[in-house]
Amino acid sequence: PDGARLGDVLGQITLDGNSEPESAQLFRQSVKQRQKELLNTSLRNLEMSVLSARSSSTEEARLRKEEADLTLQWIERARKVEPLGQVIIANAQQRDMMLLENGDVIRIPRKDDLVLVSGEVLFPNAVAFQQGMSVDDYISRAGGYLQKASNARVVVAKRDGSYQQKGQSGFNSTINAGDQILVLPKVDDKKRQFWKELTQILYQIAVGA
Repeated sequence: PDGARLGDVLGQITLDGNSEPESAQLFRQSVKQRQKELLNTSLRNLEMSVLSARSSSTEEARLRKEEADLTLQWIERARKVEPLGQVIIANAQQRDMMLLENGDVIRIPRKDDLVLVSGEVLFPNAVAFQQGMSVDDYISRAGGYLQKASNARVVVAKRDGSYQQKGQSGFNSTINAGDQILVLPKVDDKKRQFWKELTQILYQIAVGA
């Protein structure tokens, strides 16, 4: 009914032994729309950076045109990405008091004994969970970093919708069952501005979609 809160619904859900209620997930249409708008804004900024880049010679102009064509193709593909619209409700003190909106989806995930390792690793794969193993341990099990991987851009996605990035304050290298580890590519963001924007968009897509 109108005015229902998240806690009201969670209290009516019957769980079984394979449920993981502490990782409850909330997906919202209005959040999905805002995520899509933010992504499109970032893509427009990247497009402007590519199209307004200047060249000092004919050869450089040719190379930049080829680079721009590839980037614009990637932008068109990125525009088709649909965000999930997930609301991060992990560790929210007033979680149960959140008002629900029409179309909200609540998902109680099933317990998982795997850790997914993807991105710039030699063998992207699902690895069996083992208590006490760190992020680097799981990446090693997936064959280790590729040459173009960025050791500083390792994102750990928790099942409750929260994210942690390696190297940031509060980062916990211990992995839980069901976590996903994503190794992002290394991009030289000092050379040109649009590389920096491209990196930010890659991160945005990784955590939002």
